[in-house]
Amino acid sequence: MITALLAIDVGGSNSRATLVDLAGNCLGKGRSRGGNPGSNPPDLAAAAIISAAEAAVSDAGVDLSIAVALLAMAGPRVNAMQPQIEAAFRALGLSGPLVFSGDLNALLPSVAAATDGYCVVCGTGAGAVRIRNGEVDGVTDAAGWLLGDLGSGYWLGHHAAIAVTAALEGRGPRTALTEAVLDALSIPTTSTAVVDGRPMPLRLLIDAIYAMRPIELAKFAPLVIANGQDAVAAELLAQSERYLLADFQQVFAADIAGPVVLGGGIIEHLTGLPSAISEVMRAAGHVPDIRLSGDGSVGAAVLALRHQGVTVDEAMLATITASVKARVAKSSPSD
Repeated sequence: MITALLAIDVGGSNSRATLVDLAGNCLGKGRSRGGNPGSNPPDLAAAAIISAAEAAVSDAGVDLSIAVALLAMAGPRVNAMQPQIEAAFRALGLSGPLVFSGDLNALLPSVAAATDGYCVVCGTGAGAVRIRNGEVDGVTDAAGWLLGDLGSGYWLGHHAAIAVTAALEGRGPRTALTEAVLDALSIPTTSTAVVDGRPMPLRLLIDAIYAMRPIELAKFAPLVIANGQDAVAAELLAQSERYLLADFQQVFAADIAGPVVLGGGIIEHLTGLPSAISEVMRAAGHVPDIRLSGDGSVGAAVLALRHQGVTVDEAMLATITASVKARVAKSSPSD
């Protein structure tokens, strides 16, 4: 029987489970939909996490003794989920503890063996963390769509919908986002009918938005990016950059020189953010070391190894990264 560690990178859009041995070799991979309990009902979030773990064990195809299961999870802690997850993991071979960690903690070890640094993320959610001695030492935002996540994909999508509503009512500027959002919702823009005192497209927009789960507004974020030359969209992206820069400034400590890891599907489109962060670093006398995040499941695997007392240096990080990449390629040869 092989001793393995189970690491799961749990986000709002997908959950990715990785099984590694104590040398960092990937034994199995599994994937399911989002398991963030802030974006999904707890029972569905737990089911997604369990499904990803089951897929990883199936992919491994050997008898395993799982020494630890570590969840690098976005969103709030929901204690009601833990018994369901733990029971399922015990059935899969978990003999050790179930450990929870923030998903932002996995960003730094996804690309660096350093145990001090920063992570700035802008995906469905947004925020910044300071890592000291391998542990989260400070957090700004990353509080979820209801309490923050300012500048995030959710925030961009939400404010795109607000801007379109204002434009259709005539109390806000015209914007290319109007046609983009209405088209995404299959709402015709040519109707001149009036319903309850509102233009038909606006009435249909309101109905469509309130039929969605709030977090689903994040699907409009790519429309903001695609229409970045539009004045309204450009200002939303600029405000997102300002929020993320402010998050970084709040967690920045002069005695930690980096690296700064940028993660999330939105952040690469905030093109002014790296230079703005670099200026903060230079002003403190540091040479900026800014990197795009790697595979979050690699970072989660590193956290699981460290939990077991394994020192992960640059060589082992390279082994983990290459092994996970090879396993993904083997499991999905058509990708």
